[in-house]
Amino acid sequence: MNNVRVNDPITSVMAGERAARFAGKHYPRILAALNDEKALTAGEIAQITGMSVEQVCRRLPELERERQVRVLQFEGHDLIRDGYRVWEAT
Repeated sequence: MNNVRVNDPITSVMAGERAARFAGKHYPRILAALNDEKALTAGEIAQITGMSVEQVCRRLPELERERQVRVLQFEGHDLIRDGYRVWEAT
């Protein structure tokens, strides 16, 4: 999931590589929280896992692309709680 451009500085390339390593550790924590609680917001997942909301918000779309999580729907719209979409494991 590393989108490096040819003209990116080396520091950006290195940061992307570090982020990819962290992502692998974040996925199981997010999925475990969702499996335990069934439906959570990014804020709730962050509280449960000890991750930051930003870390969780980065990982959820990646997990969604892998079809491991999805946003709950209500009447054809994303379900929102406390300003965040509500997610569940698939």
